[in-house]
Amino acid sequence: MKPSRISALYFLIIAILAVLCLLVPEDGIHIDLRWPTMREMLDMQTDTTAQVAQVDSVVEVPQIDENEVDTLRDTRWYMRRFYQALDSTKMHPVRVVHYGDSQLEEDRMTMTLRRALQGRYGGKGVGLLPLHQTIPMRTVSQSSYINGRRQDKKQGPKRYLVYGPKDMHRSDGLYGPMGQSALLDNSKVAGSERIEVSVQTTGDSTATERFFSRVRLVADPGITLRVNGQDIKNGQLATVKDSTRSAKILFTGQGQVYGFSLESPTGIHVDNIPMRGCSGFVFTSMNRKQCADFYAKTGTRLIILQFGGNAIGQNSKATIKYNVEQLRKQVKMIKECAPDAAVLFIGPSDMLVRKHGKMQTNEGVPYMDKLLLRMAQEEHIGYWSLYEAMGGRNSMLRWQEQNLAGKDGVHFSPKGADKAGELLSKWLMENGEWRK
Repeated sequence: MKPSRISALYFLIIAILAVLCLLVPEDGIHIDLRWPTMREMLDMQTDTTAQVAQVDSVVEVPQIDENEVDTLRDTRWYMRRFYQALDSTKMHPVRVVHYGDSQLEEDRMTMTLRRALQGRYGGKGVGLLPLHQTIPMRTVSQSSYINGRRQDKKQGPKRYLVYGPKDMHRSDGLYGPMGQSALLDNSKVAGSERIEVSVQTTGDSTATERFFSRVRLVADPGITLRVNGQDIKNGQLATVKDSTRSAKILFTGQGQVYGFSLESPTGIHVDNIPMRGCSGFVFTSMNRKQCADFYAKTGTRLIILQFGGNAIGQNSKATIKYNVEQLRKQVKMIKECAPDAAVLFIGPSDMLVRKHGKMQTNEGVPYMDKLLLRMAQEEHIGYWSLYEAMGGRNSMLRWQEQNLAGKDGVHFSPKGADKAGELLSKWLMENGEWRK
């Protein structure tokens, strides 16, 4: 090659490098490039456990100062109010309110917990339901009618959600204990000052939630509920037969309906309140007096907050730490609203992300799990690690292999939700010194 061409090529390379120096950010461009091994190419891995990705790096977790936090004490110790209340379920009802993200939709996990508690301590009914149900449940078939026409999930009365899109928010925080309300107002939705709701319990014929003998209304003063020839107002109870499995319920008037409850005079009532896509930061946006009144009047003795998964994503540790502090604020608010109740926080399940060509645990999960444990200890509330109960790191892979989890590596299958509910029930009802 002629010297002139060599020089030209040399200067061209310098020019290209100079352009790259201007375009590439200071911290560089990071590419996760991995080449398969010969064993993988030949598909010779016979041991399925070998396919579970191993993570070499150790997640840095905050150190817990044992002088400030009693890390040796089981957090169920802080739930003594609930355990003590269980001794009185034969005389009056004890309520458990289970809030969570989409892991709870369709009454998943909560259904199994409810059956376990009612099986041991009595009680019937599925608990709180919204006036207009937009997500099908495994335990109740529910339909609403306006002017005799059945409403699909996109129809029905005007609704407000504390965890929904901004155009569904309220400025006064009056969402009720379920974080949602339905508006009976003819000027908003024609005919909605008179809504009929049909409910039919479904599922296992022997399940305790399939029968109910009382209907409770949670609504504004201007709303009346009629069932079985009885008219009731907010906080009042209508009685039906002990063997009731279905009912036609008529809501009339103008105002907000925050929900209605199918329950029994004694035993345990367990409410399932899923909040799709919610990170759990919404409770401080709810009216405190309204929540406090409901918890007090219904004998609420345990409030479960199951959040965290939507607050992880691909966030940095600093962001996750900030999000845990936001969850701490929600815990404080709930404790203020329900001083007679215990609080239990359930952390996120194992969640998978792709790294080095394999699906493995999102590093934010064990990090948040440790932070939530510390927060629970500091706030004197119960904490149950769903991540550890599943089996810890990469357990979601094993759950997928057993058809307990979906392909997204985040959500449980119905079978997996039942399994998670069983693990929770066993942990919650286990005998120990905290029950004294």
